[in-house]
Amino acid sequence: MTQRDEGHDFRDSKNRAMEYERKQKYKAIIDMVIRWLDSNIDEPPMGSVGIATDSADLKEKIKLALDSKTTKREIEDGDL
Repeated sequence: MTQRDEGHDFRDSKNRAMEYERKQKYKAIIDMVIRWLDSNIDEPPMGSVGIATDSADLKEKIKLALDSKTTKREIEDGDL
């Protein structure tokens, strides 16, 4: 195997690992959203101002969760 072939193998392996991590993050993001919504159902915010604020917070958390620097573990732990 040439050095070039080894480089391609490494890059392919890295790309597969990144794709796997991305899929795991998406599942964690969905789980986070469901937990957040369940919390709103069990303990609804007061009035529409509370709902608007809560929705804005959720939107910000989703943006942070989708950031490539955010890890699956941070999402699961709620460290956003």
